[in-house]
Amino acid sequence: MDIHSTASWPAREDRRAALVWLAIFWIFVGLGFGFDLHNYLREKPAVPTIVHIHAIATTGWLLTATALVLMVETGNIKLHRTFGWFAAGYAALVLIIAPLSELSWQALNLTTPGSLPPQFLSIAFSGVLCMAVLLPWGILLRRNSAAHRRVLMLATICISDAGFSRLLGLFRPQPTTFLGTYFFFEGGTVLIIILMFLWDWKHNRIMKQFLVASGFIVFVGLTATALFFNPTWQSITLSWLQAWRRHGF
Repeated sequence: MDIHSTASWPAREDRRAALVWLAIFWIFVGLGFGFDLHNYLREKPAVPTIVHIHAIATTGWLLTATALVLMVETGNIKLHRTFGWFAAGYAALVLIIAPLSELSWQALNLTTPGSLPPQFLSIAFSGVLCMAVLLPWGILLRRNSAAHRRVLMLATICISDAGFSRLLGLFRPQPTTFLGTYFFFEGGTVLIIILMFLWDWKHNRIMKQFLVASGFIVFVGLTATALFFNPTWQSITLSWLQAWRRHGF
């Protein structure tokens, strides 16, 4: 298996795969959040306003990322480059709203029966952390189109865990084991990474940057899951959410 740092194949031959990866991502997100929408709108206590803002902002970001891929596919490279800077600024806004949304929702439901425990913050923040690291790296790789495409695709799909876990939650309860918990929340991201790897492996297009970015996502997800089961982290996150709730955020 050859591992490339730059592409030795025509860029056009590499674009169609990005549409397939993005389509799989949308299936997870669409099915997961679509089937869960009924519960989301009827939660008791009612969902905080910041969570609604986060849902709208994240959907807008995903549509923006999709538009960027379609621009490349249709040959609008100049528009893609111009619009890409807007997308980068928009993504920075999403990275601010997402943790505020999670803190507010979990603080509000701190004593709600059946709600997610405080230590879930590690898993909730793992995708945000990956996106915060991979997005700027992908932008820096913009002159290396094959690596740029793969790293930014990974930056987008690393936040698919919420949709995937909601989809799984329709059929089975949350596992209590380490690996079960990891794959329950991160399985969607891992599956897309595996499919991306198999596609590139079949066409001899494995990129070093893709391997590094994928390894980083898996490492962060496993670390977040380990924290989920760590008693010290449980105490820390409980105090955080109590303080957040006490100050009325």
